[in-house]
Amino acid sequence: MTALLLTGCTCAMTFGGGLLALRLEAYRAFVIAFAAGALVASALMDVIPDALELLTRSGAPLHHHHLMFACSLGFLSFYLLEQVTHTPGDPHDSVTAEIGQAGVWGAAGIGVHSLLDGVAIGEAFHAGAAVGWIVALAVTVHKFADGVSTVSILVTTGRSSSVAQSMLLVTALAPLVGLTLQTLVPLPLSVLALFLAWFSGVFLYLGSAALIPAAHAASQSRWVPAATLSGVAVVFVVSRAAA
Repeated sequence: MTALLLTGCTCAMTFGGGLLALRLEAYRAFVIAFAAGALVASALMDVIPDALELLTRSGAPLHHHHLMFACSLGFLSFYLLEQVTHTPGDPHDSVTAEIGQAGVWGAAGIGVHSLLDGVAIGEAFHAGAAVGWIVALAVTVHKFADGVSTVSILVTTGRSSSVAQSMLLVTALAPLVGLTLQTLVPLPLSVLALFLAWFSGVFLYLGSAALIPAAHAASQSRWVPAATLSGVAVVFVVSRAAA
């Protein structure tokens, strides 16, 4: 019951962050830049370390370089997907379509990460109440940023507010689904680790190759890089607070 209540708190935090982001649509370029910095920082300071920890706990005969290979595959697979789905024509239309597709994949990645957060809470409480509380607190702290990132990525890449709200709801409820899956069908920790590593590569590609160029295309302000750095700073502070 404790795990369920705490997971519900993470859902509320995610939804609250997303609703706030919807009110910042007027600052499109800066929100894109912030989301880009947050995605890259989350991949490097949150998702990859989580994957490494899961792999260590799993006891599987895998090494850290296997996770980094999965990360590289995530980066390259999205690059190749964009090349395969790229169609000749108006360069502006092509860039717009690619950015929109990046937004959907980025939001989906955050949703999957949120689902795995629920799995992590369930696994932690299975190991012990003390461990469960620590993990649940860490997850709750960063879920607000997940809500902001989900909405920001979708709205700033051309998706409607209704689509963003629908995806926000999915992302907010994902931890509950993850907790349920962990209870009913426990997955090998090594598989979860590789999955997280793959999505960290997707996050790196989306932040660096899609969102940062989109932010500079939307505004020539010298403060756009500052927004990117602020996204990195927020993730860093949250990660340190949750450590």
